[in-house]
Amino acid sequence: MVVENYDHIMEDESSITSKKRLSVLIVDDDKTNRLILTTLIKKLNYHVISAINGEDSIRKFKSDKPDIILMDVMMPIMNGYDAAVEIKRLCGDAFVPIIFLTAITDENALAKCIEYGGDDFITKPYNSVIIKAKIDAMVRVRELYNKIADSRAELQEHHSRLQLEHEIAETIFTNITNPQNLDIKNIQYMLKPMSITSGDILLCSRTPSGGMHLMLGDFTGHGLSAAIGAIPVSDTFYSLSSKGYSIGDIAFNINKRLKETLPSGFFCAASLIEADEEFRTVAIWNGGNPDIIITRDNEEPIRVSSSHLPLGVLDSSNLDRSVEFIELTHGSKIYMLSDGVIEAQNKNGDMYTQKKLDEILLSAQKSDTPFDAIKQSIEAFCKGTQQFDDITLIEVTADTLENPDNTIIEKGGLTLPPGSWSLSMRLEADALRKINPCPLITQSIMEIQGLSKHRERIYTIVSELFSNSLEHGLLKLSSDIKSNPNGFIEYYNSRELALENLTDSYIEITLEHNPVVAGGELIISVKDSGQGFDISQEKNKLTENINSHGRGIALVKSLCSEINYSNDGSEVKAHYVWQTKNQA
Repeated sequence: MVVENYDHIMEDESSITSKKRLSVLIVDDDKTNRLILTTLIKKLNYHVISAINGEDSIRKFKSDKPDIILMDVMMPIMNGYDAAVEIKRLCGDAFVPIIFLTAITDENALAKCIEYGGDDFITKPYNSVIIKAKIDAMVRVRELYNKIADSRAELQEHHSRLQLEHEIAETIFTNITNPQNLDIKNIQYMLKPMSITSGDILLCSRTPSGGMHLMLGDFTGHGLSAAIGAIPVSDTFYSLSSKGYSIGDIAFNINKRLKETLPSGFFCAASLIEADEEFRTVAIWNGGNPDIIITRDNEEPIRVSSSHLPLGVLDSSNLDRSVEFIELTHGSKIYMLSDGVIEAQNKNGDMYTQKKLDEILLSAQKSDTPFDAIKQSIEAFCKGTQQFDDITLIEVTADTLENPDNTIIEKGGLTLPPGSWSLSMRLEADALRKINPCPLITQSIMEIQGLSKHRERIYTIVSELFSNSLEHGLLKLSSDIKSNPNGFIEYYNSRELALENLTDSYIEITLEHNPVVAGGELIISVKDSGQGFDISQEKNKLTENINSHGRGIALVKSLCSEINYSNDGSEVKAHYVWQTKNQA
C-alpha cells in the first residue's frame, strides 16, 4: 500500500493536544495496512483499535465502543458489507460513522458501500490528507448528530413534563364542583370552545331569596391555561351566591381571589347579572366584556357597556362594586356575549362585528326563536374557517323562575337539589388523534351532579355516541370489517391509519341537565363535521343484533328515553332520565 503526502498529516502541537481523544476502529485483514493506518490515525491523536475481519470488528465494537470505524470491504470470514449492516443495527439511535476502505473505483460498487450502511469511503492508494479530512468531517457530523440527539432528548423531557402538567391541570379542572340549585329554563346559550377546554365559563346559581345569579367569564388566553382560572372563580361564585351576597360583592371577592392566586397579567373579563324571582329588575356588573343588550317589546334595545376593568387587574381596594339596575317587562330578553362572538372571522378574514350582531338581533326579534336565528347567523358566518377564540352567547328570557322541587341528592355530605347545568367540549382533528374525552366528561358529570349510581350507564352512552360519530361519521369505517377473520384487528388498524390522516374535522359534545320530578334529565348531544352515515342500518333493539359488533346504538336506545339523529346522522341527541327513588 502506498501512502501519499505523509508529511501533510503533521499539525500544530497545540491543535493535537486540544482535540478530544476519540477512538477509531480499523478493520482490515492485511496486517501491513492495519499497521500503516494505525500509525497515521495515532498521529492525528486518536486512540486506535484493530480488527482482522468483519466478525472480529463486531466483537470489538461491542467491547470497545469505538467512535469511528474504518472498514475494509473484502475480508475473509465476514466481509465489510455484512459487518457494517450488523454494526449499524447494534448502534440503534447512536451515530457511529463507518468509512469504507476499498480499491474499487466502480461507481456501482461505491454506491453499494453507502447502501450497506457506510457513511463515506476512501479509495486506495490512501492519501493522508484525504484520510485526515474525511475523519475530521465525520467527527464534525458525529458531534452535530449528538447535539441534535441531546436537543431531541431535552425537548422530549420538556414535552413529557408539559404533558404531565397538562394532565394535572385537566384533573383539577375535572374535579371542580359546581353546586347549582336553580332551574335555568330561561336560558339558551351557544358555547363554542376554541380548544378542548373553554376559557369562557358560564356560571348560574339560585339565591336564598329565590332569584338568580348568572356570570359569563372570559379568561386571558385559551384552553387549559385559561380554564384553570375557573377553579377560584366558580368556587367563589357558587359559595357567595348560595349565601345571598350581591353580584357587586361577588365581583369584589373573585377579583381578590384572582389577584392572590394567579400570576400577573392573568385576568377575567366578566359580566354578572342578578335577577329577582319574578324577573322584574336585573342588576348588572360588566367588566371588560362586550355590551349586554336587553330587548323589550316595541322599544329600542337597552345597552349596558363595560364600566369596570376585568377581574384580576386592579387591587381589590380599587375595585368598583357598583351595579346598574334595569327594569324589565315580561318576555324581555337579555343577551350576554364574549368578545369571541364579535371578533369571529369568516373566510375573507372579516370580523362578525358588533354592528352585524345588532342587525341580526333586531331582525331576529320578529322570529319566534330569536336565539336560534342569531346562533345560525354566527355559525354560517364562521363556517369553514379556523376558530381563533372561544365563542359564548347567552339569551336570558325574563320570566318567573320556577320553584325547584324538593328532591334531594346526597353528594359529598351535602344535600343539593337537581341542578340545571351544561358542559360543552369541541375536539379538532389533532385532539381527536390524542384524546379520549369520555372519562373526562363522565367524571365532570359525577362532580357536578353526583350521579355515581349512573356512572356506567352515562359512560356507555357518551362513549358509544362519541365512537359512532368519530369512526362512522368522520373516519367512514364500516363495522362489517369486524365480521371477517381477524376483523377487529383490521378494523382498529384502519381506525389508527384514518385518524393519522384526519384533517379539518371536529366533534362537538354538549351536555345539558335539567331537573324533573324526583330526578333529572341529562341530554347528551354529539355533532361532527362529517357527511353523516346511513342511520337506517342501526338496529333499534339489542335482540335484533346477533353479531358481536354493531350493538352500540341499540344499547344506547335501551338506556335512554329518547334518541334522535339529524343531518343524515352527523348530529345525535340522547335523553337520559334518572330518579332518586327506584333507580334502575
